[in-house]
Amino acid sequence: QWWGETPQGAESTIKLAKDNGLKVMVKPQLWLSHSWVGEMEFDTEKEWLTWENDYRKYIMLFAEIAQRTDAEMLCIGTEFKKALKMRDHFWRQLIVEIREVYSGLLTYCSNWDEFDSVTIWDAVDVIGVSSYFPLSDEATPEVDDLASEWNPIKKRMRALSKKYNKQILFTEYGYLSVDGCAGKTWELEKNRQQRSVNEKAQCNALEALYSSFFQEDYWAGGFMWKWYPNGNVRQGFKDHDYTPQGKMAEKVIQDWYGRF
Repeated sequence: QWWGETPQGAESTIKLAKDNGLKVMVKPQLWLSHSWVGEMEFDTEKEWLTWENDYRKYIMLFAEIAQRTDAEMLCIGTEFKKALKMRDHFWRQLIVEIREVYSGLLTYCSNWDEFDSVTIWDAVDVIGVSSYFPLSDEATPEVDDLASEWNPIKKRMRALSKKYNKQILFTEYGYLSVDGCAGKTWELEKNRQQRSVNEKAQCNALEALYSSFFQEDYWAGGFMWKWYPNGNVRQGFKDHDYTPQGKMAEKVIQDWYGRF
């Protein structure tokens, strides 16, 4: 396990961020070996209850850390596509219990293909979206073409925000620096090392996202995946990875955030 994912590591990292003037979202996340947590389900009620009891302990631990460190936001779960749909009552009760120990904002990170069908948006403060929408399979799509693909998605998001009177946050977003990075990210990840490095594609994808959303009043911004705190970011798999460090994409981020 990464140190930063342990309770001690998370608390130390939050304090470091706060000391440097950053606001923090605590986002505990479950990983399944050779699988995706969105497909997780159980055959019996007993198995569901066992898992829910364990997850409650897990998330409440981080809720207490978030409260103790004055973190501004807590994400109660990430991409539990089937578990959320099948166990709505558990998540609603969990939210009640979390609010008893944590006073900050709550969100949930929905997968890109389910964000407008999640049933618990009324119970959290901010609508969260894991924003890996497949926009184009072209090696290096143009910014305008990608922006056009965002338009119908933006329309759905605007309607959802209006329905619940809540902002939409990209609880995750980012692009690999490889050919076709604006396509099906979850497939590209499997063989990223075999794909050609393409900083321009990553650059265009980010430019299209920012130009599409920065002026939208319903958009609360987002958390980019990912940034490495140490090591040579231009070495090995990182050339193909999501990080913008030392790449053309870093300038795009600086330009956009420098405007506001």
